[in-house]
Amino acid sequence: MPSTHASHASHASGRTGKPGLIMLAALLGLFIALLDVTVVTVALPTISTDLHASFSDLEWVANAYMLALAVFIVTAGRLGDLYGQRRVYTAGVSVFLIGSLACGSAGEFSLFGWSHIVVLHAARVVQGVGGAAILPLSLAIIYSSFEGKKRALGLMLWGAIGGLATALGPLIGGFLVEQAGWEWIFLVNLPIGAVVLGAAMAAMPAHDRSARGPRTSLDVPGLVTVSAALLCLNLALINGSDWGWTSGKALGLFAAAAALTCVFLAVEARSSAPIMNLGWFRRPSFGGSVLTGFLLGAGMFAALFYLSIYLQNGLGLSAMQTGVRLLPLTLMLIVGAPLGGRLVARLGVRTTLAAAFAAMAVGLALFTLIDPDGAGGSWIRLLPGMLLTGLTLGMVMPISSELTVAAAPQDQVGVAASAGTMFRQVGNAVGIALMGALMTAQATSAQEEAARLAHEGALTPGAAQTLHRTAVAHGMQHGAWYAAAVTLAGALSVLVFVRDLRTSRGPASASPGVTGVAAADSGRANRPVG
Repeated sequence: MPSTHASHASHASGRTGKPGLIMLAALLGLFIALLDVTVVTVALPTISTDLHASFSDLEWVANAYMLALAVFIVTAGRLGDLYGQRRVYTAGVSVFLIGSLACGSAGEFSLFGWSHIVVLHAARVVQGVGGAAILPLSLAIIYSSFEGKKRALGLMLWGAIGGLATALGPLIGGFLVEQAGWEWIFLVNLPIGAVVLGAAMAAMPAHDRSARGPRTSLDVPGLVTVSAALLCLNLALINGSDWGWTSGKALGLFAAAAALTCVFLAVEARSSAPIMNLGWFRRPSFGGSVLTGFLLGAGMFAALFYLSIYLQNGLGLSAMQTGVRLLPLTLMLIVGAPLGGRLVARLGVRTTLAAAFAAMAVGLALFTLIDPDGAGGSWIRLLPGMLLTGLTLGMVMPISSELTVAAAPQDQVGVAASAGTMFRQVGNAVGIALMGALMTAQATSAQEEAARLAHEGALTPGAAQTLHRTAVAHGMQHGAWYAAAVTLAGALSVLVFVRDLRTSRGPASASPGVTGVAAADSGRANRPVG
């Protein structure tokens, strides 16, 4: 039997007669929030010239957004559960658009005596705060507003759009930088965001909180401690390679993150209205889904980040050329999402998800087929791996996401979606840091060899270029093996933790979602958790 909240949301969307607008609002919001993760990478050289920014300054153009996203995502999800999805979602979109406008205008004004680049950093933080509401609530809105085949379609599209936005970022960014200027990678969000706001206000129920039972208080101590823990952890991961992983700053932040996490767990165990009930993690499918999300971020998404770097620095492609070369991977995301749903109907959640993770590991291992000497290798060598990883990522994203929200009580799907997104983002930060260390080791080796050749008078421009490309190629190969191993661990975690919930409560046809999880777990999600 569907939950009260799901039924209410479904009826609400039925009364408006505009379910398509709800879907549009959720998916377009997701698209612009994830696009701004990768779209900036190709604009950094131009931003450096225009705003006289150092390399460290440029790093924070990307990191400020991701840091704010990671820190505020749990808070945003909980606020959505307490005060209504439409209210918090539209507020998040509005904050994101204000940040986008400030980013696009950063070169034109100064604030509080800050330089233009610092204004851009602050504006990116504002964007990240808005994005922290958009990402989890876009998933929660789809899950809460639809049932059956419509929910299945929405979750499938949510996974596909998320992958598309991430993969298309360099292509869209390159086009906008070349044709209009770097400011437009941010200003383009304004008309899209206006559509999102209009669709959300027109179609989403205004008072969805009434279906969530009595109002509970906001767990401020829990939100403060978890946000502080995430801040310390992400700062350490972002700066560890520059500071040194054994430096006092890095170790201090890691220790602070661990201590704050312990405090958070103690606060939650005693809270009458915790952010998330720790008992959720005793449900194998919830704990398994957040673990696999972490491993997906640490493996696949980290590999995608460095694949773009390899195409530009290893093969010498431009930003737009890189985006075009990534299109096969992007298109396979669209194929993978419906294929995953069909396989679940035949094989079940557990078998399909484990097989997809295992196949993804094979695809990542295929990235090692690149030219190990870095001598002008062709991107065609990457094509088998891109096709397989794109296909399997399209399968995994909607299945894993529905596992997370289906295992939580229906009045807390926002914070459940936040938890899944948070673990994936932390995994991504960990993966990028570890793959970055592998890349750095190869670069250091190349620099030492270049210094030796220079000392001998044998370092020609051609030799220096070959050393650089060889270092990038070897770093990519080592990183691909690492990502494959992490993703294979994801397959094993599915087999250990995830139960095929479709078979636990009779016919899966009762209310099939992408994974069939929704029907099987709805009763369990609404039972009290000890």
